[in-house]
Amino acid sequence: MPGPGTAVILDAPCLCFRLLPGMNEPLSSPRAMSLKDRVYLALLTFFSWLPLGFLQHLGGGLGRLVALNRQSRPARVIRRNLELCYPTQSDAWRESMVTANLVHTGKVAMEFAKAWGRPPEWSLQHIGKVHGEDIFHEATAAGHGTIAIVPHFGSWEIMNAWLSLHVEPVIMYKPGKDAGVNAFVLRARGRLRATMVPTDESGVRAIFRVLRKNGFTAILPDHLPESSGGVQAPFFGIETPTGTIVPKLIQRTGSRAVMMYCERRGDGFEIHFTRPDPEIYSDDLLIATTALNRSVENVIAHDPVQYQWSYKRFRNCATLPDPYA
Repeated sequence: MPGPGTAVILDAPCLCFRLLPGMNEPLSSPRAMSLKDRVYLALLTFFSWLPLGFLQHLGGGLGRLVALNRQSRPARVIRRNLELCYPTQSDAWRESMVTANLVHTGKVAMEFAKAWGRPPEWSLQHIGKVHGEDIFHEATAAGHGTIAIVPHFGSWEIMNAWLSLHVEPVIMYKPGKDAGVNAFVLRARGRLRATMVPTDESGVRAIFRVLRKNGFTAILPDHLPESSGGVQAPFFGIETPTGTIVPKLIQRTGSRAVMMYCERRGDGFEIHFTRPDPEIYSDDLLIATTALNRSVENVIAHDPVQYQWSYKRFRNCATLPDPYA
């Protein structure tokens, strides 16, 4: 059973892991992989050995190529999200943001390959500063469990090596469709202290147990939830399906919450900890979830280019029947 200082990473391919006793192996072994999966694994391994600067230029170049087709699916989704979130900005501003965000997305993909493929020391060497570290330590020292809220901002995979210096992670993880990518991630996550729990009720129960033992959980808050696991709460002024797992964990365990994100700065990275909107501690679930969304907005405001705008965040909104049509 995880003890004090243990972390759970919910719904985020973030940290290395070992399996809990009795769990089935979630990732295909190399022997079971198809030729396509073996090619993916070989390419990712190859990319991980290339210099970071070269990979960033390569990823940025791929993003620029995608941006040449202004009606590609990624460009259209990014543009629509920016129209919804920044309605007062000019078309020229949004088009420049589409390009910049695609360039950022390409860089992130290559940075993930590098972070997964190299030892944790590589990530630590490329973290220049940790802002608000006192907020992190204050929360973990309070004795009530800590929830890190980690939006899809910047290169969040880089943070894992730093986090593993301070906690023993427990991860709620669901393997993806590509066995080659899964095998690569599994190899990477074997380098850090962590335990994996499944993405079902038993995993959620594990989260509660960890927090009640003053553990540490990190949750990506900006996925679309299942219909039974969310409410319609304002996000950039739009009633948006929003997961309630963070407010419910806070309400039921008394845990502290911190915002955590990783910003690209030149050829390195900086980690940020900030305090969320205080209303996240409200007993009213809608008020708390609205505060969660405001907290994510505050992170995005730090540098909107580094947010993952290519995700269809506003699907199933109460007031927008089909915003991406």
